[in-house]
This record gives sequence, C-alpha cells and structure tokens, in this order.
Amino acid sequence: MIGKVIVAGVKGGWLHVVHIYPSEVAQNFWAAIFAWTSCFVITIIIGLATKPRNQEELKGLVYSLTPRPAQEHLKWYQRPVLLAVCVLGGAAILNFIFW
Repeated sequence: MIGKVIVAGVKGGWLHVVHIYPSEVAQNFWAAIFAWTSCFVITIIIGLATKPRNQEELKGLVYSLTPRPAQEHLKWYQRPVLLAVCVLGGAAILNFIFW
C-alpha cells in the first residue's frame, strides 16, 4: 500500500478503513449481505421471543381476518376488481400495439 492514498468511505469504511474492497460495487454487495443477514437473524430472534397475539386483536389489521365489504350493490365503475381487469386489459392491448 505504499504510495496509495486510502480515503475513508471509498472502498473501505465510513470513519476509518477497516477492509479494502476491490470496488465500490463489491463494498455495496457485502454491505447488503451483512445487512440482510443481520435483519433476518434479528427478525427470527424477535419472532421466537414474543408470544402470538389473539386473533380478535388482529381484526382490522390483518387482511385475512378482516371482513370484506360486499360489492354486489355497487355500480360497475365503483368495483375495484372490474376496473383492475379493464386497466390490465388496456395495458396488454397497448403493449401489443406498440411492440
């Protein structure tokens, strides 16, 4: 390392150089790997350390436990599923035309 100037934050560290990576992309990948792994481990630990909530407490918060409103009485333009299908069909047609 004689003759090279190592700047903190570039290929090595934010406060001081701990490790020299071959490129900034490699540094970003290793930082993402360490961040994902630590988040995964902490999530598992917290999940095992806490007790599950009662299903009554989760109503209105969790989609599968929340009652869904009836849509039969709504007009066609007020039904989200029908509008989503129309938008998806329109996008498919435009994609075919401008391919």
